[in-house]
Formats: sequence, C-alpha cells, structure tokens
Amino acid sequence: MTRIKWGIIGPGSIATTFATALEQSKQGQLYGIASRSAERATAFSQRFAVSKIYHQYSDLINDPEVDILYIATPHSHHYQIAKACLEAGKHILLEKPLTINASQTQVLIELSQSKGLVFQEALWSRFMPCFAKVKDWLKADKIGALQYIQSDIGFAFADKPQHRLNDPLLAGGALLDLGVYSISISQFLLEQTPIQVQATSQLAANGIDKTTQVNMRFAQGQLSQFSCSITAKCTNTMTLVGEQGRIHLPEHFWVGQEAQLFQDGELVECARFTHPVNGFEYQIEAAMQCIFQGKVCSDLMPHADSLDVMRVMDEVRKQINLRYHDDIENV
Repeated sequence: MTRIKWGIIGPGSIATTFATALEQSKQGQLYGIASRSAERATAFSQRFAVSKIYHQYSDLINDPEVDILYIATPHSHHYQIAKACLEAGKHILLEKPLTINASQTQVLIELSQSKGLVFQEALWSRFMPCFAKVKDWLKADKIGALQYIQSDIGFAFADKPQHRLNDPLLAGGALLDLGVYSISISQFLLEQTPIQVQATSQLAANGIDKTTQVNMRFAQGQLSQFSCSITAKCTNTMTLVGEQGRIHLPEHFWVGQEAQLFQDGELVECARFTHPVNGFEYQIEAAMQCIFQGKVCSDLMPHADSLDVMRVMDEVRKQINLRYHDDIENV
C-alpha cells in the first residue's frame, strides 16, 4: 500500500503531538517539515527522523513528493499559508481555528472544492469516539430532551507575556483559540447552528479578549453557554442537561477521555476512552481517508460546520469589539 507523505509547517509543540500520532500510522508517514527557525527544525527532525527540512514554507509546499500538509503555525498565519498550499495542489489539515474570520474560511473552502483537494479543519475532538458516544446517548434519549449545554475552558497565561495568546499580532486571546471548542462541540452534538448569539468580554489593554462569555440559542430551543479565558484557571468541563438527567464531560472535556451519564441524580454509566496514541490519530486517519475516497472533508467536520463556527466567532467579535490588525484580517 502506498503511504501518504505528510509535510508539517510550523514544527512547534502542537506539531510534536501530531508527529507522535503520525508515527503510529500505517497509512501515513512524515516526509518533511518547514520552519523559519533552524534550531527548532533541527531538534524536530532529530526527534522524528524527518528526511526533508526546509526553511522556506514555499519549498515544502512545492515539493512534489508531499501529498498533504499539516499547518500548525499561529492562526494569524493560517489563511495565507493554507491558500498557498491549495493553490499548489496540496491537500491540507489545518489547525483550529481555521482562520481569523469567516471571509477567509470561505475563500479556502471555495478553493478546496474547485480543485478537489482535502481541506480539513483539525478540531480533534470532533473525530473522537467519546463525542460519538455522547451523541448516541442524546439520540437514545438517555437524559430526555436536551435543554442546555454549559462549559468553560481557560488557563491563566498572565505570567507568560511572551505567549502567543497574549500577542494581538498573532490573533491572541481566548475566543479563537479556546472558545472555538465550546462552539464547535455544541454544534456537533446538537447538529444545529445557533440562531442567536449574545457575548460579553473583558478586553486587555492591547485589545485581545482576556475572558469572554457567550450565550447561544438554537432553533429547536436549546441553549449553550460558555466562558473562555486566558486569565483564569477554569474547570474545563462541559455538562449537557436534559429533562431527565445530564451528561458530564470532566476536565479537560475536549480531550475526550471520559463521559458520565447521570439519570435522576445518579451516575448510571461512565464511558472511559484511552486513545491509541494521544488523540490526534483520529483526525489524521480521517484526512487520509478523504484523500483515498476523493472527498474534500470529513462528514464529522464538514466545510459547512467549519464556516458556521467562524461566523459565530465573527458575531462574538463584533459584539465585544475585538478586531486584529488589518494585515491578518484582510482576505
């Protein structure tokens, strides 16, 4: 069987998790990396025995041996890099959030579809068996009619001023990097897009959102409420509340390792999941299956869902007056 050759753009900590999962794949192999940091590229290549190292992204993008690229740069750079990959005829798995705004995502979707190339959002939770199990419980009416979802996600980065989430030039802040999980998972479980969004936020002096709280209302009456923060140590849990019980996803809910089913106040089932590697393997295999099947995205994270998530975040940003530099906002 011909193995899919992967390239990585931006070999940082997230890419390390990705490459660790890819090592165990029977269908894919890591072929090359591109990094503007020679030191980082060398360390990464030594750890994962990478055959090709490039210091210009374009050199990896244009390497004819590369089948698909995983983009793990800060999301401020996603749009420009992803567009270059698709224009060069490369499939891509792009870290969340896909882009800075919905307009950028729309351009990439249209380019992907016109060229018949995989353009897959790497929202890893969407591909995990834990969330499939939760959806099964909901469809089996295990907690009765779902009324609302409540979640929070956040970590305190105040003591790390150099962290990318504190940098407005890298589209830092809580919403795009953290809040995206609550929005996307709620959408996945409800199989709906919110029809009403209300948001409030604490903005930092440099303009990024430190803590943002959002209420979403869906067409069938359900609500989803979440908080995301880069200045608070949150519970990092999610709870789905129904007429007859609740489903609780303990800390860290997006990692998909446990789901607890409560009925009438009693714990009746606890589903635990041990990932074969680290949880990234599901999205990796899904992206490669799309290549084999001639699809542009997985049914678990279709383009319409990705675009709707970006539109929700656009609306939140509008309400809290969160805008980044024109250089990264423009299409």
